[in-house]
Amino acid sequence: MKNKRKNKKQKKKSLVKRFFKIVFSILTVYFIGVVGFFVYAYMTNDPSSNNNSFVNKVVNKVAPQVPERTVALIACTDEEEGRTDGIMLVDYNSVNNQISVVSIPRDTKVSIPPDMWEIMVQNEPLIANDNPSFKKINAIPNYGREQGMEFLERYLEDLLDIEIDYYAHFKFEGFRYIIDSVGGIEFDVPMRMKYSDPTQDLYIDLQPGMQLLDGDKAEQLLRFRKDNYNRGYSRGDLERVEVQQEFIKAFFEKIVSVDSIISNPKAYFTTLTQYVDTNFGISDALKYVNEVKEVDVANTQTYTLPCTTETISSISFVIVDEQEVKDFAYEVFKKPTVAPEDIVYEDSFDKSIQVLNGSYTTGLAGKTRDLLQNNGYIVGNIGDSLDTKSKETKIYVSNIGQGNDLQKFFTNSKIVVNPQRVEEFDYDITIVLGTEDELKENITESSENSSISSDDTN
Repeated sequence: MKNKRKNKKQKKKSLVKRFFKIVFSILTVYFIGVVGFFVYAYMTNDPSSNNNSFVNKVVNKVAPQVPERTVALIACTDEEEGRTDGIMLVDYNSVNNQISVVSIPRDTKVSIPPDMWEIMVQNEPLIANDNPSFKKINAIPNYGREQGMEFLERYLEDLLDIEIDYYAHFKFEGFRYIIDSVGGIEFDVPMRMKYSDPTQDLYIDLQPGMQLLDGDKAEQLLRFRKDNYNRGYSRGDLERVEVQQEFIKAFFEKIVSVDSIISNPKAYFTTLTQYVDTNFGISDALKYVNEVKEVDVANTQTYTLPCTTETISSISFVIVDEQEVKDFAYEVFKKPTVAPEDIVYEDSFDKSIQVLNGSYTTGLAGKTRDLLQNNGYIVGNIGDSLDTKSKETKIYVSNIGQGNDLQKFFTNSKIVVNPQRVEEFDYDITIVLGTEDELKENITESSENSSISSDDTN
């Protein structure tokens, strides 16, 4: 009797569970359909027409405000998730509708924190005897498994001192699928690419020149490093990254176009639901739908993390300097957007200044101090720089428009707007002398603001 009652209860629970599952599925499909309708209607709307004014109002009402900067982490792996062949950070600046892509070389040497390493070893016991300070960055998502993207996001946030809003982990299968769905990508293959590795089931065979790449050929392009005779990119992984960046620009331009989205809504939905692990949801997509029409993807800015290459114990690594990449990351991901006409230039006569010698010339900091003081500036400290040496002199300031009057004293200098670093230095302005810069004894006032770069206004 008890078993019968138990079976009836279980059956009842099962029916209730199925009922709510069906209802939830219907509501989910309905919600996606409604969102899809508004996205479609908004993107095909003619701004000069009043016919879709209702759609505009609804989209603008329900879509949350887009922040000035949005940073997304994107990684791409093969189906077995044994190799991560692409890692990049994408920054969207909503003020100037600018996209910036920063490639992270897969050979970047990292020191994996103990808590991450413990979980990675549990996932892959064969690496237990490896040195966690002697790994490449692509090991993090590979051995991190379910937490791989979370670990990679955390590592890059610490390395670059930034906040990452979203992540997307693509499988190459999905990458191939979406490219095939939009009809392929036109691209100029830079060289003959031929390689085979049966153990990976990897076969690459591309001719050089402009051509239409389908999904399979696009994957071959992105994964090519060298042929079976060790011939490939002359500058190794760094040149490979440059080719990847050019392809990604063409890829973005094709997949975010209104025509591609409208013609292939099912392909986009399938890609997001089957081939991508991401924390970017439908509500986020709705938030950014207003932005898609404004972005000039062809004007995407591409960068590679500042780095050098080094062979350690017969293994090729990409080496980054932590402070240098933090300065770089501030310029790309965090610096406030200011239009050139809105920049207010300040002179530095009432600022506290320190000069640090980052050159190979003994006594250059003292000579620079004397030159600045003779011209009316206040230099409170001189010393040696602990940073990695740079060819150009760096003038660290807190705000755009500061420090430009000091550039006239140098032949090769750069303004670095980084309030966090300025706070560390404890002076209003810190000048770190470069190895290939020279002081200018004869100063002309006309040179005062001449060397501000366009990067300082973004």
